[in-house]
Amino acid sequence: MKKDQYFNLEVNLLNDDNIACMMTEMNAAEALGIYVMLLLHLRTKDAYEASCKPVLLKAMARRYDVDEVAVERVLREFDLFELDEERQMFRSSYLDRVMKSLEEKRKMDIENGKKGGRPKKVAKSAETPVSKGRKPTENQKRREEESKEEKSKEEESKEKESKGSVSVVNNNRSNIETPSLVSRLADEGNHGPLQPVLPWEKLVDQLSTFQSYMELAGQHSGLGKLFVDHQKLILEIFKKHIRLYDKGAGLLFPEDVKRYFSNYIAAGSVTCRTLRETLLKELENTVDKDVNRFESVVDGRRTYLGHLIPVDAPPRPDASAVWDDVKKRWAH
Repeated sequence: MKKDQYFNLEVNLLNDDNIACMMTEMNAAEALGIYVMLLLHLRTKDAYEASCKPVLLKAMARRYDVDEVAVERVLREFDLFELDEERQMFRSSYLDRVMKSLEEKRKMDIENGKKGGRPKKVAKSAETPVSKGRKPTENQKRREEESKEEKSKEEESKEKESKGSVSVVNNNRSNIETPSLVSRLADEGNHGPLQPVLPWEKLVDQLSTFQSYMELAGQHSGLGKLFVDHQKLILEIFKKHIRLYDKGAGLLFPEDVKRYFSNYIAAGSVTCRTLRETLLKELENTVDKDVNRFESVVDGRRTYLGHLIPVDAPPRPDASAVWDDVKKRWAH
């Protein structure tokens, strides 16, 4: 834990696009307060990383008397925090940045002696000239020794320069003949990437292969059986969302896709509600709407399971309804 429990709050914080979007879609004062509350919570944690388990977020919301759903939205919807769904941890790139500069300044202050006090100055003693026949002072002795050392170093450097002229030529020749390890690695790296860069569409398709991740993501989505039965359709809808908001350029690795997908299907988020509505509409379009598909026609008259359907009968409400001749209505 740090002794100084504070961090820099930049004056242009509200100019951030994500914060502006958050304040537009939510109550501005409440959303900004929740955001600062989460930053303060991260500031007190080691490595500025904290758990985002639902029980802990619920306890935090109760402690500060704020809406739990609002806390979830600020945390997950507006790309203000980095979430690791597998570890159930979150952190803030903004806090990491300002704390890095603060820690570097603190380290520099310590090195310069600003923290803990500067070293005490030693009073200078009046030097007694040797020329007057007195004993030399400690400073005079030290200066004489330093001057002797400098002269010996100069002589050694001159000898090394004279002897090293031949070795430099040999070294240059060996460098030309035998390329260095760094240059060889650079040349090898120019032949192609170490691992293929896949299009983001294929990275999205690969999500279905991460079984443990998909199970965990489904639990946090709140979609229940819809998520289990229609994962392929959900991934297709997710692709449409990426194309609509032009987010494909930032999805370069599987971790990027996992992080974005986790935020996309987070329970209570706007994107999750939109996904549910789109999913239900897609499933509704796949159902056969012909309620008369089990009827028969005998002598030009409609029948169902042997029951005659009057010509003036209203439309059947569903595929299993049977016409009741006594009550003159559809029944089951």
